[in-house]
Amino acid sequence: MENASSPQKKFNLFLTVFAWTLAIALFTWGPGSLALQTATGNWINLGATSAYAQDEEDEEDDEDEEDEEGGDEEGDGEGEGEGEEGGEGESEEEDLSYLYDIGLAKDVQPAQFGDNVEGWSNRKATWFAAQMHILFASFILGCPMFVVIMEVMGARRTQGVRRAIILSNVFLGVLIGVTIGIIGEIIVDVHHGVLFGMWACAFGALFVSTLNYFHKCMGILPSIAIASVTGAFMTWPLVPVEHIHLNQIICALVNGAVGGLLANKIMFAEADFKFERLAHEITKVIGICYSFTALTGGLFLFIMMVAYKDFISYLVTAFPVLFMIGYPTLFILETIIMYIYVYSWDPLNKSNKKGRHIVLGVILNILGLSLLCALDGPATFMQTPPKPYEDLFTAMTEWDRLTTMTWMPLNYHRLVGNGTFGGFMVGVIAAYMYLWSRDPKEKEYYDWMGYIGNAIGVMIMLPLPAMGYIFVREIYQYDATIGMYIMSDRESMFMLVQGLLIGTMFSASNIYMWVSMKRIENAQRFFPAMKLGFILIVCAATIWFTPRRFFATMLPEPGMNPDMVLPDNLAFLALMVSKNTAAFALVSVTLINYIFYTISTKTGKIGWGKINPLGPYILIFMGFTDIWLMSWMGVIRELSRMNWHVYKVFKDVTPEKFAPTLAESGEFVTFIVWTFFIIMTGIIWLGIKYPKGKKKEVPASTAPQMAE
Repeated sequence: MENASSPQKKFNLFLTVFAWTLAIALFTWGPGSLALQTATGNWINLGATSAYAQDEEDEEDDEDEEDEEGGDEEGDGEGEGEGEEGGEGESEEEDLSYLYDIGLAKDVQPAQFGDNVEGWSNRKATWFAAQMHILFASFILGCPMFVVIMEVMGARRTQGVRRAIILSNVFLGVLIGVTIGIIGEIIVDVHHGVLFGMWACAFGALFVSTLNYFHKCMGILPSIAIASVTGAFMTWPLVPVEHIHLNQIICALVNGAVGGLLANKIMFAEADFKFERLAHEITKVIGICYSFTALTGGLFLFIMMVAYKDFISYLVTAFPVLFMIGYPTLFILETIIMYIYVYSWDPLNKSNKKGRHIVLGVILNILGLSLLCALDGPATFMQTPPKPYEDLFTAMTEWDRLTTMTWMPLNYHRLVGNGTFGGFMVGVIAAYMYLWSRDPKEKEYYDWMGYIGNAIGVMIMLPLPAMGYIFVREIYQYDATIGMYIMSDRESMFMLVQGLLIGTMFSASNIYMWVSMKRIENAQRFFPAMKLGFILIVCAATIWFTPRRFFATMLPEPGMNPDMVLPDNLAFLALMVSKNTAAFALVSVTLINYIFYTISTKTGKIGWGKINPLGPYILIFMGFTDIWLMSWMGVIRELSRMNWHVYKVFKDVTPEKFAPTLAESGEFVTFIVWTFFIIMTGIIWLGIKYPKGKKKEVPASTAPQMAE
C-alpha cells in the first residue's frame, strides 16, 4: 500500500490526539462514572449479608436447628427462604415462599447417571449437554453476522447487490444502534437510549442507503448530515417518552450520523474477492456446526426429560406457546434458510444473483436472533421470575412470564457476546489454516483473515462490559440478595476467575496487535506509547480482579482463615473507584492501541504472511479463552439461583442442590471446552482443509473490483 497523502496524515494526527484526549477523559471521569460497575471485578464487601435457601425438609423437621444454622452462616439472619427465621419482623412474601414450591418434586428421587458412568451425575450430564449446545449455538449465531458483512464487502456492486445492501445496512444499523444506545444509557444516563439508538441508526442507514442507490447522495458529509436529521426525526414518534431531553436528542443525532456513514461507506466500497472467500469458507464451517447444534440440543432435551422431568413439565406449562409453536417454527425456518444459504452460494453467484444471497443471509440472522431472544425468556424466568409469585399462573400471561426484568439485558449481553465469539473464532480458523498451509499465497491470505477476525472480535469486545453492567444492575434491582451472592459471597471466587480471564483476553489482544505491527513499515513510531500501554494494562487488570478478601463468603466460616483479607493500606484496591478506573483503563488503552494499529495498516506497507509465529498461536489462545469465559459465565449465572430451579418458586430438592466447589467447576468447564475445541478443530479441517488437499482449487483474482 502507498503512503497516504497529506490530508490523510492530518486526519491520522487528529485521530491520535483524539484518542489520547479520550483516554485522559476516561481516566479522569472513570472513578465517578457508573459505566463499568460491571459483573467483573465487583467482589467487594457490599455491606450486607447474603441469604441461602435452605432445604425444605430441614424447615419441616427442625426449625430451631435451622435458626441456629442460619445465624452461624448468615450473621444477622437476613434471608429470603427461611420460613420462620426472621420471626414476626420478616415480610409475608419471605415467610410464605415455601408455599410456591412444586409439591411433587420433594417426593422424587431420580436415578443418577453416575450409577452407570463413573464420576457423572444428573447435574453433570445436563451441564455438559447444555454447555455444548450453547457453544455451538453461539458460533452459528455469531459467525453469520460476521459472514454477511464480509459477503457484502466482497460482492461486486451490481444493481441487485445495491438493493440487498439497503437491507443489510438497516440490519447493521440496528445492531450498532443498540450497542451505542446502551453505552449512552450507562455513561450519560440516556433514558430509553437503546430505542433512540436503534431507531435513529436504522432509519438513518435506510434513508441514506436508498439515496445512495439512486446516486443522489454520494458524499460522506452530506450522508452524515441527512442521516443524522432523518434518523432523529423518525425516532421521536417511536419512543414512548412524554418529554424529550437534550441527551436523548444528542443520542439520536449521533446514531443517525453513524447509520449514514456506514450506509455511504458500504454502498460505495470497492469489492475485494478476499472478503467473498472468507465469508464462503466460514459458511462451510457454519453448515457443519449447525448439525452439531441440533444434536447437542436434542441430547440436552432428552437428559432434562429423564433427570428433571418434573421441572421440564413445569417449564413447558409456563411457556406452552413458546415451546409448542414459537421455538419449533423458528427452528424449522432457520434450518431451511440456513441450508438454502449454504448450498445456494455458488449457484446464485454463477447466475449473477448475489443480491438474493445477501438477502438470505440477513433473513438467517434475523431468525437466529429471534430464536436467541425467545430462549432467553425461560432462562431469565428461572433467575428472575416476575413478582408477585402467586400471580404467575393466574393474573400473568405467558408474555409477562417471558419478558422478565433481565430478559432484554441478557439479550443485549448475548448479542454482543456472540459477535465477539464469532470474530475470535474466525481468528482461530485463520490461525489453523495459516499453520496448516505451505503455499506462501495461502499464508498471506490466512494472515489477513486472522487480522480481520481479531479486529472484529476486539472492537465488539470493547462495549461488552457495558452489557454486563446492564444485566447485573437489573439483577440488583430485582433482588439484591442474588447480586451479593454473586459478587461478595459464594460465587465471589468464581467472579475472581472471570476477572482473570477478561484481563488475560485484553492483554492477549494487545500482544497480538504488537506482534502484527512488527511486520508493518513505519509502525515502530507507535511502539513507545504502546509499551506504556502494556504497563497500564497489567496494572489495571491486576486491580480489576483484586478482591477485598480471599474467602468465598460474606463472613468467615469454620475452617476459613479470617486473616485472608487485604491489609488496610491496600483496601482501596477493592473499592469501586479503583475498579471503575481500572476497567476504563483496560478498554481505553486497547482502543488507543487499536487506533495505532489501524493507522499503521493505512499508512505503511504490510508484509502479509510474514507475521511472527507467535501471532497465530495468540489467536488460538484468545479463541480458547473466549470459549472458556463463555462457559464460566454460564456456570455463574446458573448457580446464582442457589438451590432453586426457579428462584423462590420451584425449589431444587435433588441431592445436587448444593453449589459445587471452584475446583470441581473449573475442571468440568475445562473438560467441556476441550471437548468443544477438539470437535471444532475437526470441523475446520473437514470443512476447509480437507477439500483443499483433496482437490486443488483455482482461486479467482483477488484484485479489488471497482464499484459499478
